[in-house]
Order: sequence, then C-alpha cells, then structure tokens
Amino acid sequence: MTPGNPIDGNPIDANPVDVRACQWAAALDRGLDAQEEAALDAWLGEDTRHRGALLRAQAGMALLDRCRALGSGGEAADDAGDAGPGEDGPGEDGADDLAKSAGWRTTRRQALALAGVGVAGGLIGAGALALWPQGQGIRTRIGEMRRVPLADGSMAVVNSGSELNLSFTPRRRDVNLAQGEAWFQVAKAPDRPFTVRAGRVRVQAVGTAFNVRRAGVGVDVVVTEGTVKVWSEGGEPLLVKAGQRAVLDDGVGLAVSAIAPDAAQQELAWREGQIVLDDVTLAQAAQRFNAYHEDRLEVDPALADKRVVGSFQTNDMDGFAQACAAMVGGRVERGNGVIRILR
Repeated sequence: MTPGNPIDGNPIDANPVDVRACQWAAALDRGLDAQEEAALDAWLGEDTRHRGALLRAQAGMALLDRCRALGSGGEAADDAGDAGPGEDGPGEDGADDLAKSAGWRTTRRQALALAGVGVAGGLIGAGALALWPQGQGIRTRIGEMRRVPLADGSMAVVNSGSELNLSFTPRRRDVNLAQGEAWFQVAKAPDRPFTVRAGRVRVQAVGTAFNVRRAGVGVDVVVTEGTVKVWSEGGEPLLVKAGQRAVLDDGVGLAVSAIAPDAAQQELAWREGQIVLDDVTLAQAAQRFNAYHEDRLEVDPALADKRVVGSFQTNDMDGFAQACAAMVGGRVERGNGVIRILR
C-alpha cells in the first residue's frame, strides 16, 4: 500500500524515493490509519535510505509552513528545521520568492508533493541557505532534537545537548562537531567533499549517511549508508563502510569493527525520540537517559550492574524508572529534581 498522492501525477524527473517520501510525509501530516502505519513501517525497512528521505521530506514540509507564514505576514512557529534562538530565519522577501515558486494557491500537501524534486535539493536547499547562513552554528538544548536541512541539500539530525558549526564554500563542506551527536545524510557532490571534524577525528563523505558521537576525547562513527574515510590527526585514512563503525577511544588510535543492522538501528533510535536498551546495565541506561533531561536519574550502587532491556521514549524518564525498578527488584523515589532507583 502506498499513501495517496495529494495531486495527480509525479514531479517530472524526481527521484522515486524522494517522491514516495514526500507522499508519506503528507500522509503523516494528516494522520495514518493502522494499515498505512504498517505499510510505512514496511517501506522504511526496505532500504536504509528511506528513513533519511522521509526526514528530508518532513523538514521540507516544516520549511513550507515557515515560508507560507512569513509570506502572509504571520510569525513562523519554531520546529525541528527552523533557526534556533538568536539565529536569523529567512527574510520576508526571500519567503515571498519561495512562496511564489512553490505556488501557494495549492494546499501545503500539494506543494510538498510538487516539491519532490525540491526535497532532493531544490526547495530545501534554497530555504536552508536562509535558515543556516555560512559559519552559523546549530545548537540543541538538553532534551531537544532537531532535523536541519543544510544549504547543500544534505540533512543533519542533531541529538540533545549538541553543537555544530558549519562552513560551506564552493569547494568544501566542513562541519565541526564541538560536542554531542549528529547523523548526516549527505547530498552527493564529488567535487565538494563533506567533512565532519570531531576533536582529533575527521570523517569525510561525498554522498552517504553516517552518525558521529563525541564524548570527551572519545569519538564513535557509525556508517549507515555508503562509505566514508575516517582518520585522526596525523594518521592514515581508513575506509569505513555501511555496517561498520570506527571508534577513537581515550584519544589513542582508531579501531574499525562490524556492527549488526539491529544494533545500529538501536543505537540510532534517538532520531525517532527513542532509547532502545538491549541487555545493558542499569547504570549505563540511566546515563543515556540523563542526556535528555535537566532532572537527574540516580541509581543505587547495589543495582547499578543489574541488566535491563526495553524501548522507551526519551521524554519519559518516569516511565523508564518505573519499568527498570520492576525489572531489577527496586523502587522509585522522587525529590528535589532527582529520580532515584533504590533497592
């Protein structure tokens, strides 16, 4: 089953994956029935590129909303792809131009479907130039995750408490991950390499998808599509393919190893606002949850090494604490902004 197309026909010369992603984004916007939800899950599972295409389409829809609001003199609402506090959004003149090019006499869903080629690089690329000027940073607060269309047509999904700085030129696309974690779906441009710097580590791609997580001096790179080059300062580049990860631990050397598809999906579930735990210690699980909350979760040392499993929403610390307490035979105590799992 496929989502209903809001308009007749498909965009001319559009990438079929992006067209389908636009249709799913429009369908998600109106709400899915059970049969459509199952069909969407199946489509996402067919190819790792489908998830990135859907993220780009949803960001395109958010951009269409923003441009329409600005073009009509209204105030755009904040969303995952908008400029953050202190970061200038597109001016009204630019919004009017985008509105005219998208044809605002159609509905938003029609515009999105018409913009299938735009999701591949046109509309999102034009809007992102305004949303993210050269040299401007992307920052997320604790508990905030953002999907950000970049000026070159790439997509960044930025995890909680992260900071990126962008520097795009006609010859290079450079991103400095100052802290935190981000997943990148890179638009293909062989003559314009896309390089992420994370401390001493460099990750370079032309057109691929990969995740970079920085924790202190440690860096973890997981490749979900294509191949990237990874190297540390003064070291030789290593090729890391989809289904592999490269880890710089304690600032000494890079190690490349395989990662099972299920494990990769679990580690990157944060992109959908989830934390998936597969036989980890309670202390490790609490540390992961604390990255998304100002309130703190503390664990009784007597329970710290107990193993837990499950899938949880990142914003549901209380539900997580209750479930884990039941798994390890503990109890939950709250007070002064702290949730404690005690024996």
